Amino acid sequence: MMFLGREVNMSTTEKLAKFVVESKFDSYPEEASSQIKKSILDGIGTCLESTIRPIGRIISEFTEELGGNSDSRLLGSGIETSAVNAAFANGVLTHGADYDDSGKGFGHTACVLMPTVLALGEQYKLSGKAIMDAFTVGFEVGSKVGLNIGADHYERGWHKTSTMGALGGAAAASRILDLSVDETRAALGIATSTASGVRANFGYMTKPYHPGNSARGGIVSAMLAKKGFSANPSSIEGRHGYFAVFGDQQANLDGVTENLGNPLAICNAIRIKPWPCCAGTHAALTCLEEINAETKINPDDIAEVEVLISQEPLEIAPNMWDPQTGFNGKFSLWYVIAAYLLDNKLDINSFSDRKVLRSKAQDLIGRINIKQHNDFAHLPPRAIESARFNEISIKMNDGTVLSHRVEIGRHLEGEDVKTKFRDNARLAGLSKSQIERLIGLIDNLEDVEDVTSIVDASIANVATGID
Repeated sequence: MMFLGREVNMSTTEKLAKFVVESKFDSYPEEASSQIKKSILDGIGTCLESTIRPIGRIISEFTEELGGNSDSRLLGSGIETSAVNAAFANGVLTHGADYDDSGKGFGHTACVLMPTVLALGEQYKLSGKAIMDAFTVGFEVGSKVGLNIGADHYERGWHKTSTMGALGGAAAASRILDLSVDETRAALGIATSTASGVRANFGYMTKPYHPGNSARGGIVSAMLAKKGFSANPSSIEGRHGYFAVFGDQQANLDGVTENLGNPLAICNAIRIKPWPCCAGTHAALTCLEEINAETKINPDDIAEVEVLISQEPLEIAPNMWDPQTGFNGKFSLWYVIAAYLLDNKLDINSFSDRKVLRSKAQDLIGRINIKQHNDFAHLPPRAIESARFNEISIKMNDGTVLSHRVEIGRHLEGEDVKTKFRDNARLAGLSKSQIERLIGLIDNLEDVEDVTSIVDASIANVATGID
């Protein structure tokens, strides 16, 4: 661009805004469209599953008290409200059981972007292709920022899903609302001041509040910008801006817009959880699963369990060594190991307060020793990021030791993603025909004329609540 007769490079914020507005997606490569679809399908499923739990009751009651117009609906209950309120509620519920997906750089993806694009999509009767486009630019912005903000961002206590989601949600909403480049730049600027979410609230209902807040904030940012609400045009890269506040010495501002959209960040980026607990525990669960495939373990014969990991144990999620509630248990490496060994499985029912507090679990937790490997003890987080592992040794009463090591936790693909969705939707009270209709709609999302049909198929008589 030219300024006073000389060439001036575009700022990061402006480059991102231009990408959001000007990118054209005539067709998607399979490695992109498949990721968008499985993220949205899995997100709808985890949102529905949360409707039968206490967090679902609270959010439903809160939304009804807020009122608002009837532009959009909550999945499951069908409560009518504004798009802003629906995005918030569905965002909280999608992350309500910590069973939703994760995306490279972005953190949890569906809990921010699916509620954003569906709420606005229903309000404006948009096509499936339109919400795919918005989802794509939202992920691109959030992921590229997340991959370049620096590893210390998370270790300092920020929840990336929320901080990256603020920008990703604003980008997706800006695309749907057809903002200009300058308006989108303002929306991103407004969103930088909505970014928040601290890891101290992991293990409590406030963690799923984070993506709900980002989805709501993204829509509000775009709506305000469309009306002329102003923000610093250099809010991401400027002095006291987003990168200055959230970044660290390893932050790479130039990397945010390097090869923007080439290839699309969404390509092969989405990981679907097999277990309803913090992803930081999944490498250990995969390790146990592989041990158990070779040797069936009788929990009564376990003397102690030694776990060596690359990270500091209390930094994983932040990981609670003394969980007292089902929510706590989702973020306790101690508990998930104990629960898997006791029950030979881990599923949505493993995380009730009663299951966490049962005497056998508490006893076994006391015999699980988790330590950081000495070779990693003095390294900064950025040096550990690419070398993570879990090594588990189960010592039996007869002196036998069962040991195994894994680097990466297992994730779901293909039909397993649909099986998980069916299970979650069935729990929420959807009929078999509704479930299969939803799968068909998402499988052919680019051909859906009005995404209201997706919301229609997601409304059920909510099943009896579960503690």
